[in-house]
Amino acid sequence: MPEQPQGLNLRPLAPYEDRLLAALAFFRTQRKTITQAHHCLSMYLRQSESRIMTEVDFYARLSGLNKFELLELIYNDPDQAETLIEQAAGVGVKDTFEEEE
Repeated sequence: MPEQPQGLNLRPLAPYEDRLLAALAFFRTQRKTITQAHHCLSMYLRQSESRIMTEVDFYARLSGLNKFELLELIYNDPDQAETLIEQAAGVGVKDTFEEEE
């Protein structure tokens, strides 16, 4: 099995969202905020799976892969996935979504 990538380190939430998360944790049997944040992110991902996988499938088809192959490549080697998409589409994902400073 391939080595798992490092975990994500997320920036703190904006004050309003931080308070919403605290309230959600409070009403969910006093869960620790970090536990509630984990559950919220998991729920969002499950609910958004179709939208996310449609995007993965689009880029996979351009790159000559199936969506699950590209999903694993993104997970295990995002730089290689970026290169593959850039070669297939003529523009990379990073170039499309990164903000200029």
